[in-house]
Amino acid sequence: MPLLFKDTVLNKATIAVWQIKEEEEFFLSRAKHQCDTAELDRLKGNRRLEWIASRFLIQEITPGDFFINKDRYGKPQLSPPDYNISISHSHGYVAAIYAKEEVGIDIQKKVNRIDRIAHKFINDSEQDFINNRSYISNLHVIWGAKESLFKAYGRKEVDFRKHLNVEAFRYRKKGFFQTEFLKEDHQFRYQCANLYFKNFHLVFCQKS
Repeated sequence: MPLLFKDTVLNKATIAVWQIKEEEEFFLSRAKHQCDTAELDRLKGNRRLEWIASRFLIQEITPGDFFINKDRYGKPQLSPPDYNISISHSHGYVAAIYAKEEVGIDIQKKVNRIDRIAHKFINDSEQDFINNRSYISNLHVIWGAKESLFKAYGRKEVDFRKHLNVEAFRYRKKGFFQTEFLKEDHQFRYQCANLYFKNFHLVFCQKS
């Protein structure tokens, strides 16, 4: 069972990462939480397997029995909605986070071509502190942070350059930093953390 790690982070949030090496029957036969099977029936191939594995991983980090579905904006949620969850998957890895406060998580395989879209999510203040020596890693961490904030918010119409701001940090393979979500209906600070392992960047956040 390739559960790579499970840990308590930030303000009593729980995260976990799973490397998928099993067939879907492994996850389905062990499922305890009920899920939206209509959504599952629409998925095929790797996306179907990652969907199943991500819901299984949520089961592994949450106590009690829940129904896992999506709200009207498409954000994954537990019913009853006493706690918040977020899910991410990339190239055979799934990541999940669970906490009382709003949370988001993002996992991405490191690729150099991320610099091609940097102009879409890097704002001027962030550009000022990016270290050229760690430029690609910085881009992944900032992108992961903003994806996590977007997932925590869970709604549409978010400008990644205008509404989401990552405060200056010095890149490390394992680090912590602060972010701001500054939209008319949602102005909050979030604690964030990043972890680099096996050529993947994992970033997660929790509302302060």
